[in-house]
Amino acid sequence: MLIGLVVLMLLSINLGGLMSVILQLGRGEWLAGLGSLVTLIVVDALGFRVLRGLRGQD
Repeated sequence: MLIGLVVLMLLSINLGGLMSVILQLGRGEWLAGLGSLVTLIVVDALGFRVLRGLRGQD
């Protein structure tokens, strides 16, 4: 159950983050777009680490 919620959270964060990056880069805001992309990558890395830890507990 908890693993499903973490996967759903990661999916939502990825979709929102990708839309944010696309919109910022489309407006020509390169620095803000790159900052959003870096934040998205860091949150993904942390999320996958949490997901791996949860899978190890089962």
